Amino acid sequence: MAVEKMKKISITTFHEYSERLLGEFQKSGTIHFKNLELQKLPPEYLFLSKKAPAEDFDLLEHKAVIELSLKALKPYLTKNKITSKRPRLTYEECCLYLYDKELKTIHVKIKHILEQKEDLIQEQKKIQSENLQLEQYTFIDFKPSDIKKFKKVKVLLISMKSAREDMLSNLQKSFPELYLEMLGKVKQETVYLLASDLQNFEKVQGMLNQHAISVLELSYDDLPQELIKNNLNRLKTIGLEIEQRIEELKALAHMNDNFLIELDALNTVMSRNMVVNHFLSSSTVLYMEGWVPEKNIPELYKLLDKLVPQKYFLESEDVVYEDVETPIKLHNKGIFSFFENITEMFSLPLYNELDPTSILTIFYLIFFGLMVGDVGYGLILTFGCFLALRLIDFKEKMRKSVKMFSYIGISIILCGFLYGSIFGITFFTPIPVKNGGYKPILDTQTDIVFMLVLSMVIGMIHIYTGLILKGINCLIQKDYAGVFCDSILWILTLSSGAMFLLVGTGAINLGPANVYGIIFGICIVGLMVTQGRSSKTIGGKIGGGLYGVYGLTSYIGDIVSYTRIVALGLSGAYIAFSFNLMSGLIPGTFGKVVFGTLIAVFGQMLNFGLSLLGAYVHSCRLQYVEFFGKFFKGGGKPYKPFKVENEYVTMKKSEQEN
Repeated sequence: MAVEKMKKISITTFHEYSERLLGEFQKSGTIHFKNLELQKLPPEYLFLSKKAPAEDFDLLEHKAVIELSLKALKPYLTKNKITSKRPRLTYEECCLYLYDKELKTIHVKIKHILEQKEDLIQEQKKIQSENLQLEQYTFIDFKPSDIKKFKKVKVLLISMKSAREDMLSNLQKSFPELYLEMLGKVKQETVYLLASDLQNFEKVQGMLNQHAISVLELSYDDLPQELIKNNLNRLKTIGLEIEQRIEELKALAHMNDNFLIELDALNTVMSRNMVVNHFLSSSTVLYMEGWVPEKNIPELYKLLDKLVPQKYFLESEDVVYEDVETPIKLHNKGIFSFFENITEMFSLPLYNELDPTSILTIFYLIFFGLMVGDVGYGLILTFGCFLALRLIDFKEKMRKSVKMFSYIGISIILCGFLYGSIFGITFFTPIPVKNGGYKPILDTQTDIVFMLVLSMVIGMIHIYTGLILKGINCLIQKDYAGVFCDSILWILTLSSGAMFLLVGTGAINLGPANVYGIIFGICIVGLMVTQGRSSKTIGGKIGGGLYGVYGLTSYIGDIVSYTRIVALGLSGAYIAFSFNLMSGLIPGTFGKVVFGTLIAVFGQMLNFGLSLLGAYVHSCRLQYVEFFGKFFKGGGKPYKPFKVENEYVTMKKSEQEN
């Protein structure tokens, strides 16, 4: 339940050692560098300057080449088995892929294949488009280009809609020597061959223009049927050539993993080049600032002494708690470390705040277990996570999430014993009943009221824990008034109010109810006086006090909200029972074995998925709203150390590491 203690550092060294140092800093992965600004430095650093961010166009071009090759090979990759492991390489081995001549040659080859393939595809599209046009004129039994060879007459191909064909008779009446022959139809238009003597051609052409008759410009040097035949033969050849290019790409698909490693290496180098833009420098000196976990400071000194002995200046100082720039790294051990992502999904704590992860873990397991509460579902979840962790090479963040669910599975199993349920079947009944027989510890049929009360009691404990953490946070932040006003006073108010209600209604007998009523009244007055204390005006103080008292009503809603624990637990139990009941109602031995089993299995899997989803959402909701709202501000800046970019590679520290 802690935030990793940080040290703020500044390092001054010579430019000539920067490449070597940054490489080692990247391998260590412990320094979160600060993006420095000149105006925020003391006067003695005014000799430094900040260079404008520079992009390495060679590296960007190299990255584009790798991404092109990966995209080209992607359709032809064999699907990796779920149990496939990522390559394990050292930092140095990974970086060597950047300078591999074979990879560069293959990139050039892939680019050449892609260009050839694209040219073939474009030619294919062009021929297909040409054939679509030619197919309209298969009725032409002469070479269209020949009509331009006549010397004593002018020959045209014209096209018109059938409704306007009466215009042709007018044309022939005007020019008796005109020759017209219908050749065929293209869609809704008819194509004619028109031949005119040279003397009247201009008049004929003018009449055609006047009536908007289209003149076809077909310049084919062969019969359309012959051209289509030739094109089809060429399309077959192009198809074979494209297939050949695809086979060439398939033959290179085994290089995909090498390209991924090369991409990781490139991103690592680009990250190293870009981080320099965070620093300040002069012609000879490089100055950098950042944060390092306190436990890693000795390693940093050793590293600098090894690489640049007596040629650096390292200054480290304790972080000021109020410094909002300080990056936050959560520090939890054991089971609690696997639930850090639940906290991170909401927000990281500030540096002067408690990390709520450990307390969250305990309640999260209780809530999730009670919401699902089935031994069978817990076994499936735990065993599934165990197999996944053994067989699948997860990235670190995903591995932590899978481990988290394995512990949740154990909680579900334990709560399943409370409900005595395995796949909706009651199997564990240790509690004797008055009228004879036995029942589960928590019977979803008869103990509903008790379970509702239990869920609200758990909710009260959860809320009280949040108020206690509020007091601890105020103590850390030296807000001593807040310890009493925002923590102790609220606990007293809620406790006295609850006791006044319980004793007054006779639910419990712990002295006169008036005593608790008086304490409750005093606490209400205390809230009115203290809750508006941060306001500077009297009106603000009064308004804040009244609003603080009004906030007491929200606690009632918060406590009732915890009944969702029982609601989800009961709904899951009844759904499981219902599917079991339906499977048992199928008549006949064959029907029960086949259809009854299908209904039971499908129903239980559906209920399993819905129960997990509902429990996940509502467990988070109870943490984020009812719990965090009492003490947690959040807003911390995540710790992002300068490290190796290993999206596709598992980094190992040495060649001997397994």
